[in-house]
Amino acid sequence: MIILNVFFKVKEDSKRNFLGLLENMVVESNKEDGCIYYELWIDAKNPDHYSLIEHWRDQATLTDHGKTSHWIHFNDTVNNYLEEKYDEHHYTEIPF
Repeated sequence: MIILNVFFKVKEDSKRNFLGLLENMVVESNKEDGCIYYELWIDAKNPDHYSLIEHWRDQATLTDHGKTSHWIHFNDTVNNYLEEKYDEHHYTEIPF
């Protein structure tokens, strides 16, 4: 499994547009084969900070996700709504 945590610092006047864009991403991404979990969270202490948490079956399904029209639109648009570019962290499980 591949886990992504993506962090966003949203401009105050762009929250409505950001949330509309992310609502579409959450709905469409959860329909994809290989998507186990895909949800947007808001920081409980800082309402300008959001986290997108994604769980993908494997690297192949994550790669396919990056080719979808909704991801391409997201990637082309989201930084317009942010104070700084989003910060993306990829994690893979350590089997014990």
